[in-house]
Amino acid sequence: MDRQEAEGALSPGQSVFEILGSVRALVADEADLLAAEANVAVRTLVACVIVAVAAAVLGVLGIAALLAMVAMQIVENGYSWPVALGCVFLTCALGSAALVFTLRGLTLHELFAASRGELRGKA
Repeated sequence: MDRQEAEGALSPGQSVFEILGSVRALVADEADLLAAEANVAVRTLVACVIVAVAAAVLGVLGIAALLAMVAMQIVENGYSWPVALGCVFLTCALGSAALVFTLRGLTLHELFAASRGELRGKA
């Protein structure tokens, strides 16, 4: 039995090389797994961006159609096209101003303002 153990036992140098080979294989497997996960993450991100852009385009087209219907209704009530388009413009300007003020309010939150200050070097 001692002879079988002696034949199966590795020298210390061979043991080190065996361990290093196992570590290299483990690192290579982890790198492959990380690359596969990164690939899936990028594909998911691209899909999300495409869907978000498509949703935004459809939303803008829907709002444009709604504003066109409002303009047509104004014209049908006897007003001129410049008045109808002026009303649509005023609606768009007020909506834009409301969104700008909402965004400004969001950026004034304490955490965002602190991060913005750090980025500008005013920490």
